[in-house]
Amino acid sequence: MKKKTKIILSSIIMVVVLIFGVIAGGKYYLNQKEEQQHEEMVSYVKKYHSVIEDDLRESDKKNFIKKITIDYSSVEHNPMGGIDVEGYVNSDKSLRFDTNIDKVSVDGKIKVESTNMGISTKLDDLLGDW
Repeated sequence: MKKKTKIILSSIIMVVVLIFGVIAGGKYYLNQKEEQQHEEMVSYVKKYHSVIEDDLRESDKKNFIKKITIDYSSVEHNPMGGIDVEGYVNSDKSLRFDTNIDKVSVDGKIKVESTNMGISTKLDDLLGDW
């Protein structure tokens, strides 16, 4: 093989390896960034766990709810704002709820609230009118 052909072939191989390296590095960086953001959201949800709990207990006229469990693996950013959270009550995964925690302005003050609460049919039946 001629020297010129070897140089061209080596250059092409190096460029391909470099491109794959950049892609792999970018993918790794994005995964790390996503993991960091998820950890920050989980920390935020843990900090405001009581907001979700208060919202559920406010609807519990029969004092049915004994324990509220948040599924931290379900925590994700809502593109419309806030953080979407799922969980269940009384250690029964069929008694599910989902909500969004977000900062809202009330009388000119910013506070964190649980909004757009949704509950499973089974939980709805047990809570009655909420």
